[in-house]
Amino acid sequence: MSRNAERINQPNITTTEIPEQQATYSPPTTLVKLPSEGKFYPQGHPLYDKETVEVKAMTTRQEEILTNESILQSGEVVDRLIKSVLVDQKLDPSTLLTGDKNAILVALRIDGYGEDYEINVSCPACSTPKQEIIDLSQLGVKGLNSSVETTEAGTFVVELPRTKAKVELRLMDGNDEKYVAEANRKQKKYGIERPLANQYSRMIVSVNGDPDPSVISSFASSMPAFDSRFLRKAYKAVNPDVDMSFNFQCSHCGHEQGMEVPVTANFFWSE
Repeated sequence: MSRNAERINQPNITTTEIPEQQATYSPPTTLVKLPSEGKFYPQGHPLYDKETVEVKAMTTRQEEILTNESILQSGEVVDRLIKSVLVDQKLDPSTLLTGDKNAILVALRIDGYGEDYEINVSCPACSTPKQEIIDLSQLGVKGLNSSVETTEAGTFVVELPRTKAKVELRLMDGNDEKYVAEANRKQKKYGIERPLANQYSRMIVSVNGDPDPSVISSFASSMPAFDSRFLRKAYKAVNPDVDMSFNFQCSHCGHEQGMEVPVTANFFWSE
C-alpha cells in the first residue's frame, strides 16, 4: 500500500482541547425601547422609570421553546420566551405591561427572522384572501396621551361623562390578563358572561376616591353603557403599546379598513 493510500485510510488528526470559555457562546444583547418609558410601574419594580430593557438575541434555545408542545399547550410560551432572553433574570415577564411585552416580541422577531412579516388576511367585505407584508421596523408607538391626568403612583384619573364619577385606573399587566381570562373561563361554565366587568375590576383602583373592592365591583357591573365606552376609549388612549395597526385595502372590491397585526407564538413562524 502506498504512503498516500495509507494516509487516506488512517488520517493523522491532531486533537486539541477547546478552552471552556471559547466553547460557550454568549449571544449579543440589545436595548429595547419600552412604550411605557417605565412610567406605570410601581417603585421597586425592575423597570420603574426605565426607558429600555436589555434582552439577548434569539438562539436555538428560543426556537425550542417556540416548538415545545407542552409549553405551547400550557399557554405560557410568550412568558417563557421573554424570560429566556431577559438579561435581568429578576424581572418577571408576567409583571410586564402589555405594550412593553409586545415591544420585546417585535424586537425578537426582527432580530431572529427579519423585518418582513407575512400575514394572510380575508377582506371583511367580500372575504377575498390577500397576503400582506408588514415591515415591523416601521411600527410606531401609541398611547401615553398627555391630556389624561396621571398620578404619582402611575395611575390615571378620568371623569365619566354621565355619572360624573372620578375613576382612577391602572394599566393591566400579564398577571391581570391571566386573572381576567381565568375568571371568564370559570364563569362561562355556569352560563355567566361578564368579561367587561371582570376587566374593569382589575383596571379600576378607586371610584370617587373609594378603593373598596365591593364598591368597585358594583360600579363596574352597573356603569352606564355610555360611560363604559368612554372608559375603554380613555384606557386605550393612555395605554402605551406598539402600534400594530395597518391599513387594509382589498384589491377585489376596494374595501378599506384599519386592522391589527396579531402577536402570538405564530408571530415567529410566518414562513
